Amino acid sequence: MTTTTATAPAKAAVITKPAATILVIEDYSDTRELLSGMLRYKGFRVIEAEDGLEGLLKASATYPDLIILDLALPEMDGVEAARRIHAQPKLSHTPIFVISAFVTDEVEKDVRAAGCLEVFPKPFDVDELLEKIKSTLAK
Repeated sequence: MTTTTATAPAKAAVITKPAATILVIEDYSDTRELLSGMLRYKGFRVIEAEDGLEGLLKASATYPDLIILDLALPEMDGVEAARRIHAQPKLSHTPIFVISAFVTDEVEKDVRAAGCLEVFPKPFDVDELLEKIKSTLAK
């Protein structure tokens, strides 16, 4: 006589998506630390850069999922940094959000022409920024 034993069903493997990486390019340390801390608290992996050139180099080395960029930066301004980032094939579709105290209609036109997706004037609404980040990364 053969006996069969029932076994418990195998547990489904839990697959978790790795945290999105956000590059924060901001020369003002208080703003950079505020943004980075808030994003880390929300579960994102954060890379920081203090100027446009460093931001370009870090974007090229890490391929972040999203970039938050100030416009008034040393070494290379934000518009030029956005142009150079998007000129690289592996970064050409990386969403870039601009945060700046110097947002005018003309600046916004230049920023959008450089391929930036969102523009937030400083001071920015944290909840609105987080909602735009979530909706952009969900696409």
